[in-house]
Amino acid sequence: MIRNVISFLNMKGGVGKTTLCKELAVYFSEVENKEVLVIDIDPQSNCTQSLFERFNILDIDKTTGEPKLIDCKISKELPSIDKLFLKGKHHLTSTSIDNVIKKLSNTLSIIPGDLDTVFMERETGTGASEQRLFNFIDKNNLKDEYDYIFIDCPPTYSFYTVAAVLASDFYFVPLKPDAYSLLGLDLLERVINDMQETYSANFQVKKLENLGVIFTMVHSESKTYYTNMSGIKSVFSNLYFFDSLFFDYPKMAITKLSKFIIDRQDKNLINELSAIGKEFIERMKKLNGE
Repeated sequence: MIRNVISFLNMKGGVGKTTLCKELAVYFSEVENKEVLVIDIDPQSNCTQSLFERFNILDIDKTTGEPKLIDCKISKELPSIDKLFLKGKHHLTSTSIDNVIKKLSNTLSIIPGDLDTVFMERETGTGASEQRLFNFIDKNNLKDEYDYIFIDCPPTYSFYTVAAVLASDFYFVPLKPDAYSLLGLDLLERVINDMQETYSANFQVKKLENLGVIFTMVHSESKTYYTNMSGIKSVFSNLYFFDSLFFDYPKMAITKLSKFIIDRQDKNLINELSAIGKEFIERMKKLNGE
């Protein structure tokens, strides 16, 4: 059985979750020549905006400074995650791949978030809607089509999180080693345990595993951060912590959305991302028994 669907997950925002998701997706597709599908299920759709700008689907409005679609006609025809989750009569009874997946390059595709609106009203409480992402992946044999399927999740315990986790084989935890990270990681593990109990039938068929925790936005000269990291590791000794770290680079926050790490002339950043990618691959191989 192929196990290659990974949710990027944390119950706290501002930890570099989306940044790491999109950077690894582009790195694997363009450097490692892997087939990658990104699923943007976070209502903020930041991952979608960044990838759309990189692949010239988005441009920046010179007047407002906001991202916009290059061709307004695209807006109505653009595939999106909403095609899977629209409520009632608006939901497509037979959702085709072309309505949902946007191909960005020969090796990278995306199920985009909705750029124009916050996600519309969902059918919640029935359980059926929460299965739609899993069913779509399964029905269309997407695990066979892609080497990796990354899901960028919202930083909340919500309908979207449940749908993502039910579709996932692994969850990957970016964690900023600040004063609140210990509580955040504890909350996340309790949320995962709660979901596994609530949806026990699903997880009897398909195992969900923690791919690992990676410390992000690390200040290399902060002794406090390194102290925090040691403390967190000791408390959660049952979890795997990546040796690789994703350091804090303030300049990344002020550059164009379309500029990714592999586009920079910064060997430290590129080597750092490469190390994370290598450990990511090795960790997946180990958990998959390869």
